[in-house]
Amino acid sequence: MRLRKFRVRAYRCIHDSGEINVGDLAAFVGRNESGKTTILQALTLLNREESVSELDLCDEMSEDLKSEVTLAEGEFELSARETMMIRETFPAIPEIARIRVYRTNRSDGVQYDFGDVAISDTENKSLNSWENFVGKISSFLDTIPNHIRIQLDTSAFSGEPPRTQAEFDALMAEFSNRFHMLSSDESRVIEEWDKIYASPENQFASLLAGTSDLEALKNFVAGELHPRFVYFSDYKKIYGNINLNEYTKVKEPGSSGIEYVEEFDKAETVRNLFYLSELDIDELDGVRDSPSKMIKFLNAASNRLTERLNPAWRGDPIRVDLRYQPGNIISVVISDVHRDGTVTNTGLLNRRAEGFKWTFSFIVNFAAETQRAELKEAILLLDEPARNLHPTQQRGISDLLKSLAGSNQVLYATHSPFMIFDYTPGNLLVVELDKRRHLSRIFYDYWNADDKTLTPILYGLSRGLVDSIVDREIGTNSRPVIIVETMSDCMYLNAFDKFLQDPNISMNPLNVVAAFSKNSVMPLAVFYQNHGYRTFVLLDNTDESRQISSQLVANKFSQVQMIFFERDGGPLRSMEDYMAPEDYMHAVNQTYE
Repeated sequence: MRLRKFRVRAYRCIHDSGEINVGDLAAFVGRNESGKTTILQALTLLNREESVSELDLCDEMSEDLKSEVTLAEGEFELSARETMMIRETFPAIPEIARIRVYRTNRSDGVQYDFGDVAISDTENKSLNSWENFVGKISSFLDTIPNHIRIQLDTSAFSGEPPRTQAEFDALMAEFSNRFHMLSSDESRVIEEWDKIYASPENQFASLLAGTSDLEALKNFVAGELHPRFVYFSDYKKIYGNINLNEYTKVKEPGSSGIEYVEEFDKAETVRNLFYLSELDIDELDGVRDSPSKMIKFLNAASNRLTERLNPAWRGDPIRVDLRYQPGNIISVVISDVHRDGTVTNTGLLNRRAEGFKWTFSFIVNFAAETQRAELKEAILLLDEPARNLHPTQQRGISDLLKSLAGSNQVLYATHSPFMIFDYTPGNLLVVELDKRRHLSRIFYDYWNADDKTLTPILYGLSRGLVDSIVDREIGTNSRPVIIVETMSDCMYLNAFDKFLQDPNISMNPLNVVAAFSKNSVMPLAVFYQNHGYRTFVLLDNTDESRQISSQLVANKFSQVQMIFFERDGGPLRSMEDYMAPEDYMHAVNQTYE
């Protein structure tokens, strides 16, 4: 299922988000403390196992919360496969293409709404459900001799339905064996029972839960189709050494796997790292006293880990080695593998850049949970992904996110203009905080948000201009570039162009580019020239500008390319000096009038 529309109410700093449409790869942009993380975490309320704390409810809506309020709701679009699953299981129900999932402050769990689709809520005896199956057995037992019936224990059929095929098989086998033993002299009774026991429709995989079509459909969606939101943040980052003494086996009924003595931020990633490498702590303990067996054991685990990580890794392949160190420590060692097969840059994971560690940890979690099928077609909620990566690497992470969006919907929060890949409303949303009321607001039409909030988006929108600077083909075939020191200089030039008396002189054949400030003139000019542009620079007649000129000469600019402001053979300090004071004052007075 894909989330197509959502609404959040009365959750932390959100009064009412309004109905927000989202795409398969959607970015939330906003300033610090604007509510981006709150939006992502609010969506996890739609997970079946999630619970709502009183502390998560909005204090300022206490009066509203005295009645039932829908805290989070999402409208989900079903895939063709999911629609077919419902059609095959419930052939009498009209086709369902969308499902609304919601949670209120009064309900313990999520609820489902199927819109205008007509679904019966009355008891349906023909429904192939656990309840009707139990009813069929009960009706059959009413027909058998009393001396057999009173000796049968039917308590297993009156409790909760079995949760797995194994539980169902064990329950039915035990009851059937007891039935056969007590009915050994009643061949006709045994024959009737065997028909029920062997009937394909009574097998666990085909049994539904519920006594009506609506109840059974809700239970089917909950068990088979319910969307899963998975929240990722930096708390899952792993470093170079794993201290196995931080883990202990807790041998209690219902407890399995590795438990942790203390909570620490890399615990889940370590668990997933061991899962991918199929590294079992008990087996590791068994070979600890034999160096040769230990090396063989960890080499096999390292090979499995490397094989499973590389398909999701972007860039040159890597080699991951797990090495046992004194003090009961497992070291995670990373090497770069080049196309010719050479291996370089071998070292502990914690020696790599923060961006590398984030990407590695994210892929470990994603690869492990995907292979467990926990993330199969899940909706991933990423809180500021790749925040530590270089801008070019952040742009590269788009390949990873887009590939995830092929099988998983991805919603993420970011501050970075380099992490915005799509400017379509619904794929780019702005979150803004009203500081006076401390309430978050989501802008679907994001261009209506505050200018400061829009800063990353505006920088992202200028990406085409930046890309053109470093595109040598564009530079070689472009018109000459005139770089001026400030935006006001650019505006003056454009204004002067309107009043040029000689029709053969025009600014049209030129590209006028304004530098951000004086100290950015030189590097900007060098960037343009180095990428094939015919570049000229207009400079004030000041000491600072002459220093810029010297720097340009040192970077292979000729005197012809540097133009100082002059009039009648004498220097002018700035472009404003070309204007007659009375003309300037006339324009100012007209503006005020």
